[in-house]
Amino acid sequence: MKWDRDAEEYLKRIPFFVRGKVRREVEKYLSSKGLERITLADLMDAKEALMDRISKAEKGYEVFGCFGMESCANALVNSKDLMEAIERILEEEGITEFLKEKVKGPLKAHNKFKVGFSECPNCCSQIQIADFCLHGVTLFEVDPKKCSFCGSCTEVCEESAIVLNDYGPIVNEDLCVGCGHCLKICPEEALKEVFRGYKIYLGGKLGRHPRLATFLTYATPDEAVRVFQAVLRLYKNLNIKGERLGTIIERVGWANFKEMLKY
Repeated sequence: MKWDRDAEEYLKRIPFFVRGKVRREVEKYLSSKGLERITLADLMDAKEALMDRISKAEKGYEVFGCFGMESCANALVNSKDLMEAIERILEEEGITEFLKEKVKGPLKAHNKFKVGFSECPNCCSQIQIADFCLHGVTLFEVDPKKCSFCGSCTEVCEESAIVLNDYGPIVNEDLCVGCGHCLKICPEEALKEVFRGYKIYLGGKLGRHPRLATFLTYATPDEAVRVFQAVLRLYKNLNIKGERLGTIIERVGWANFKEMLKY
């Protein structure tokens, strides 16, 4: 169906993680009324009619990601297999049925356990508001003997995390985001990759009390699966009424949560 510009602009105000579902539901509803073009007035009528239906969730989880390796030059990892493994675990663990029992009624979008993937540090998919976040990164070490002091690494680093002294590149690990641009540009291979995988964060959410996810650990894909299984077990053990992981972490405290988390 064709959308008028005003209707498209209004649709952009809707959070990205439900925007696709809203578009599909609106088109389905309005096409059933014989419409072939959607105006802003049509969209507002559909919004009123569909508000309750759109807010409901068929599944108790959501796994989302970015454009990734197939179409993004910044991507560091390919998460396709890992995303499928995570979805299988969520199904096997019966997270939908578990949450329905905890909520004591139909699930809403805000009840979902959300897993977000970003295959580079740009985080276009906004993983920081997911319960379990996987953030693609690369780590490297410096071989000062190979450095020609060309300064290419310092010029390409957007974080100003690398400086040159008399002995070669010095990296500020607090500033480095693991994008790998310096590795690509170094002509002497003075920067050597030692890890490529994920940074894992936990407990992000929006809502009335928003919370950005907290860094937990670095992990390879296989390690990420084990961490996810452990997090999901603890989430289910500590869950009282279907609350998000971030709410649980705030209730028990981050230090206590990490101590209870065994992986």
